[in-house]
Amino acid sequence: MNDAWPGWLLGPGLVLVWVLIALSAQALFPVRWRMQATQTDRSVMLASLGVIGTLNALLLAVAALSVWQSFAAAEQAVKHEATAMTQLGRTLALYDGTPAGLARQRLRAYGRSVVTREWPAMVEDKPSAITLDAFDALFHAMRDLRPADAAGTVLLAQAWAQAHDLANHRNARLQAGTSKLPSTLWAAVLVSSVLTLIPAAAAPVSATSRSALVLLAVALGLAVHFVAALDRPYAGAERVTPQAIEEALDTLQRFTPRPSAPS
Repeated sequence: MNDAWPGWLLGPGLVLVWVLIALSAQALFPVRWRMQATQTDRSVMLASLGVIGTLNALLLAVAALSVWQSFAAAEQAVKHEATAMTQLGRTLALYDGTPAGLARQRLRAYGRSVVTREWPAMVEDKPSAITLDAFDALFHAMRDLRPADAAGTVLLAQAWAQAHDLANHRNARLQAGTSKLPSTLWAAVLVSSVLTLIPAAAAPVSATSRSALVLLAVALGLAVHFVAALDRPYAGAERVTPQAIEEALDTLQRFTPRPSAPS
């Protein structure tokens, strides 16, 4: 729901919606009940407000913690993948020859495909077969590396370890993109938030009660906005960007193969 709304519009829009819900609830609440309500009735409503408000706060806290952890995991996965790309590129730069040059080329091609093809696909919750092919092509190119000495054998083992780290971080990034708040929890948060407004809307209408109701609605709107903005790490109003991958690509461009030893 938050894909088409920029962050600067989503927040005020949600706050306005909750304020309108609160004022509508106050306007639609039966006037006869307010006139006939006793002090005991008002005390019960206040107690209900406390209980419902506490439960709603707990649900919002669970939802906020869940989306924040998913967002942080996605951000870390992207940074770790970028670091793995840089480390692998640095190791491959220590090799010369055609196979090593092809592996470096395939690594850069994979990084560009992540930024230009896989990121838009993640926003739409779709896989990128082209990027997966580019990733497989990197492994096929590394298969042709042949160390010329003992040092090269150590470097090759290190390169393969870094390539497998890259695969793990890639999987973590893709997995983080599927982490969305369950619809059941979303429904519970929204229903409990509306229920929180009802006891407050039942209070006698005055400038003080209306101001308190509006402030409560603003607080609920901000809380829901936080959850909605971070619900989808790669597609929300606040989203994880491929900046770390782009920076890794810039770094890879600066790596040059080691000079050949003089004969």
